[in-house]
Amino acid sequence: MNDLNALAEKISALAAQDVVVSADGRAMEIDDSVSPVAAILREVNDTILERTLVFTSNAITVHAIAAGRRLRGILRVTPEADAEIVGQILSREEPEAVQSAHELLESLFGDATGMTVQVLPAEPFGKGGERGISAHGLAELWGVDTTQEPKPPMDQFLGVNAGSFKSLLHVRKGEIMKTSGDFAKLQNIWNTQVQAFREAHSKVAKGEAGAQLICLDSAFDDGTSAAMALYEKDVAIIAYQSDHFGKMQSSWQRIFA
Repeated sequence: MNDLNALAEKISALAAQDVVVSADGRAMEIDDSVSPVAAILREVNDTILERTLVFTSNAITVHAIAAGRRLRGILRVTPEADAEIVGQILSREEPEAVQSAHELLESLFGDATGMTVQVLPAEPFGKGGERGISAHGLAELWGVDTTQEPKPPMDQFLGVNAGSFKSLLHVRKGEIMKTSGDFAKLQNIWNTQVQAFREAHSKVAKGEAGAQLICLDSAFDDGTSAAMALYEKDVAIIAYQSDHFGKMQSSWQRIFA
């Protein structure tokens, strides 16, 4: 009996850890190498206990039920979608329905450049014995590549927050990796401030500093907000929308924790 109680406590603790509490959801990595549907299947593959996964892009929201690294089905779509697959358990015995689920997700999110996911407690869906299809199985059936190598942490951060940037200058090992927007003022910060800051901080930290996301107050005369992101040999100088800093900071902590 004691063993059963201990097991119950472990399961309860794991369940509590698996629930994401962000009201805005967590940004998903989507770019030229990771399609929206691939990103969805990655989230399914990361879900062990039964949960409701809420995927959102622009004004479209999909509630899906996942458990045991399997997608059981699509619970509902907002705005409501005219698709019979919504509310049905996925099964390999119904290949046309499985394909319909893929077509639905592609039609809703295929062109998405940014998505978020929330992990919520499971909602009633189907019967307990109806397990759905594994994320890897769906990837094979749908012809979706989910095996891309993880990107470097800085690239992940810049990718999930691209929609928050007005301009960007990303330098790695002294070479410009990427620019966007009007980055001339960012170039000036790079030329006049970055090296001096890193040298000063290294002395204070007595060695190599860890990942840092630093808000640059009054960086520009027009009031535009700016930040400097530092990690190993990466430096990213960013002009961003001020009301997006909370989202940026949250993703920074998740990626570099």
